[in-house]
Amino acid sequence: MGTALIALLGPIVGGIAVALTTYWTTRPRARAEARKFEAEAERTRAETTKILAEIDVRRPSVAPQDTTPKGWNVSGSVPEDYEVGLDFEVFSVGRASAFIRSRHENPSGYASLVQTIKADEYRGTRLQLTAMVKARDVVGWAGIWMRVDDPRDDAVAFDNMRDPERRIAGSVGWRRYSIVLDIPATAAHINFGAVMERTGQIWLDDVQVNVVDDSMPVTDIVATFPRHPVNLDFESGTY
Repeated sequence: MGTALIALLGPIVGGIAVALTTYWTTRPRARAEARKFEAEAERTRAETTKILAEIDVRRPSVAPQDTTPKGWNVSGSVPEDYEVGLDFEVFSVGRASAFIRSRHENPSGYASLVQTIKADEYRGTRLQLTAMVKARDVVGWAGIWMRVDDPRDDAVAFDNMRDPERRIAGSVGWRRYSIVLDIPATAAHINFGAVMERTGQIWLDDVQVNVVDDSMPVTDIVATFPRHPVNLDFESGTY
């Protein structure tokens, strides 16, 4: 009986020993792999957040404050790092302007002053947004922006002046800037305003939204995307 029991238990004990040995020898490697995967996931999340912050400006992410201009809202990736309000001493026309300025020396993301309207009356037209903008010590970049959304809130037309040749940076006196987008039949909302990233201050004044004819070229970023993939075999050389 004892011999039979030993014969029966031997493989079981051996299997448990192998399992324990495998567990203790592979656990550090498994932990290392898990940490690697977590790091990759975190890096991917960070990169995705950065890309979205750079190319997009969504509708209001914080409730209007007492200093927010009437009819406007505040949006952005980290709007709490910025102050938005009215300035009755610095303006281009009238008696006031709106401003965006960083609250401290190391703000995160960007902040935007935004207004959203229905697209019903503008479908099928070419729309121009213009505004007077003044900048002081803008370290990152700033600009005016306009985005057209379909009923699912997907952008069908967009421009935010982020291109290095068009962006506002440093200190600039009052200048009029322009964005022109076609408003498609699928449009549901039109969003527009001003945006600033990092430190500094901008002032916004005399904002105008007007229908223009086809002689006015569009500045749509989405429209510049190629319709089909190109150079997938990398045989076409470089720029």
